[in-house]
Amino acid sequence: MPTLIIAEKPSVARGIADAVGARDRRDGYIEGGGYLISWCRGHIIDLDFPQNYPQWSGHWSLSQLPMIPERWRWSVTAPEQYKVLKGLLDRADVELVVNACDADREGEGIFRRVWAHSGCQKPVRRFWSTSLVPEQVRADLACAKPLSDYDGLADAAEGRAKADWLVGLNASRALSCLYDGSRLSAGRVQTPTLALVVERTRAIRDFKSVPFFQVECSVGRTERMRLVGEKLNTRQEAERRARAAVGSQCAISKVERRQERCRAPNLYDLTGLQRDASTRAGLTAEDTLNALQSLYEKKLATYPRTESRYIGESDIPETARVLTAIAVPEIVGKAAAAGFDAARSDVSRVADDSKVHGHGAILPTALLGAKEMAALAGAERAVAILICCRLMAATMDPATKLKAKVEAEICGDAYTASGSTVTDASWIAVDEACRAALADGGKAPDDEDEAQAIPADIEQGDSFTVGERDGRVKDGKTTPPKPYTDATLLSAMEHAGRSIEDRELKAAIEDDSMHSGGLGTPATRASMIEKLIKAKYIRRRGKTLSATERGETLIDIVCDSLKTPELTAKWELSLSHVERGEGSLPDFLSGIEGYTAAVVSDLEGGFDPAQAAAVSGREELCRCPACGAPIVLSRSGKQWQCSSSKWAGKEEGWRLLQGCGVKLNIVQNGKKLTKSQAKAILSGKTVHLTGLAKKDGSGTFGTDAKLGEAPYTGFVEFCRGERPGGGTGGTGGAGRTGGLRRGSGAETV
Repeated sequence: MPTLIIAEKPSVARGIADAVGARDRRDGYIEGGGYLISWCRGHIIDLDFPQNYPQWSGHWSLSQLPMIPERWRWSVTAPEQYKVLKGLLDRADVELVVNACDADREGEGIFRRVWAHSGCQKPVRRFWSTSLVPEQVRADLACAKPLSDYDGLADAAEGRAKADWLVGLNASRALSCLYDGSRLSAGRVQTPTLALVVERTRAIRDFKSVPFFQVECSVGRTERMRLVGEKLNTRQEAERRARAAVGSQCAISKVERRQERCRAPNLYDLTGLQRDASTRAGLTAEDTLNALQSLYEKKLATYPRTESRYIGESDIPETARVLTAIAVPEIVGKAAAAGFDAARSDVSRVADDSKVHGHGAILPTALLGAKEMAALAGAERAVAILICCRLMAATMDPATKLKAKVEAEICGDAYTASGSTVTDASWIAVDEACRAALADGGKAPDDEDEAQAIPADIEQGDSFTVGERDGRVKDGKTTPPKPYTDATLLSAMEHAGRSIEDRELKAAIEDDSMHSGGLGTPATRASMIEKLIKAKYIRRRGKTLSATERGETLIDIVCDSLKTPELTAKWELSLSHVERGEGSLPDFLSGIEGYTAAVVSDLEGGFDPAQAAAVSGREELCRCPACGAPIVLSRSGKQWQCSSSKWAGKEEGWRLLQGCGVKLNIVQNGKKLTKSQAKAILSGKTVHLTGLAKKDGSGTFGTDAKLGEAPYTGFVEFCRGERPGGGTGGTGGAGRTGGLRRGSGAETV
């Protein structure tokens, strides 16, 4: 009787199949060795979209909100693969099923939906593994647990999915309906992430740089050090002090030296790897994840989507073998291999069972040899070098630095100098070699003072004469906050809990035992950044990220509770109770439904028509003559219309629901208005138009036209009187003939 193993992705299924000796490739599964191995292709069954519910299909309307399903609908996103899984689950010879989806909340939810949708009642066991190395897979299969051990985790997965659906889709529809169908979006992760970028963008834009001046003096015996005075507001004062210092005595009043032990960095989780790949190799977060996923599928790296920075204690022997194999010039380069000291390396430093949840840290596998490394290029090679060098560095002794600080007095003014010297490079040698290998050239120090080494012969009580060329004025200015990059935004998302004051909520969002700490997951943070860029809420210029006007306006109009990570923290606290059986799923969802209704109400109550043009991202032509709101191009591109106006759908005759209703068709009697003509008409001017088609098709005519009065039809009103070559006025306004004569005030635009 074969055992059916269901993995989350085809690549994982292939790795498991190799481990258990399954070799026969079938349509959608692999068979052999007493096993059937298939896969889900991620969220193969997911919550259905609102438009597939009869009551919410068709034209979007505020009257439909909040959308709260009485009975949830699920859709199969990959019908062909689901058909394969259903067939395997129904096979009479299959008596045991193994859930081998990812070992976290999402993985549990993915499997449970397939299992429930199929109606399968067969016994299931739960498996997870930190790598696809065959020995590890076989060992973890033998330790699989009953699926019922994870019922709480499954409830938490369902609660999180439905909560995101309720809040995200209702908020997005409300915004889109309010702001003229601009297809705006909001959500628990997206909106706080955008708020971070908006806040930083505005801080940079509003920053006012202030100049300052410092006196810098160089003194010493055989080696010299730079002493820097306090920051001064005027150059005149700095120059006065510099002149006074020349020829004067510099008295060393204090010298402090201390050895500092610098612990090796932890192993990589996905976010940490994405940060370093951004700063050292110039890769985006998405580039890094894609490269790592490819290495994983080639069995050259362990599982990518992990939040762990440690390995399990049972993994120590295998990791030690991998470390020995990769610490060679052919894999990590000559400099990194030379910097690594195996005698000072201890893999147990990176092992801690209490800090491994689901998957261990990202590591190279034993299959990454010199031949395999030589075949890698681009992002894959950069990521492979990073994870190899991090394994080497993380297992080594602490490095040591000699930190020194000097205080001195010149002409009664205080001066200081500080610096550090690496006295025992240890892991730093490997880390710097890794940077150089990735064309970073080594990390530049943060400032000149930190870069200098304080001479060893400088002692308290020493006195030096400041030479004629040893005193100078150094210009400076205060600097704004740095814009976000992929690396720093990922870090801000991961550590979003730092801004939360409530200790219980902070702990809830930072706990990553069965979910990802912070905003989003390691697997989704990169795609969230790309989603914000695609929606034109943020832009990427080089390595930096900044908010667009559309993104800033969206943050201004969205309700406050959606902007902060506290929403995620509150959900995680409640879901942790559900997971442990201390709270119920129905109670959690009941609270979310109430919150959803409040969000819709807040958004509707805070509607600001003046923001409509900016948030839509559409061009503003002018201001509305009736209400002063921006006139923008309609989504169809066929009208200029007031952004304050809201219309019912076609089935309701495009009835005006809100606003003044001002609109102007771009095509009038077969004539396309220019922007200048449309702007003039909407500004209340009378404009002479030519080339208008006659109703009977007999030719064209010219006449003066203006914007009519409410109710607005979209057509201009033709003024009395015809121009030479006239006509009847066709469809516009009252269709009247006659009008202004030449020189009567009509404009030719």
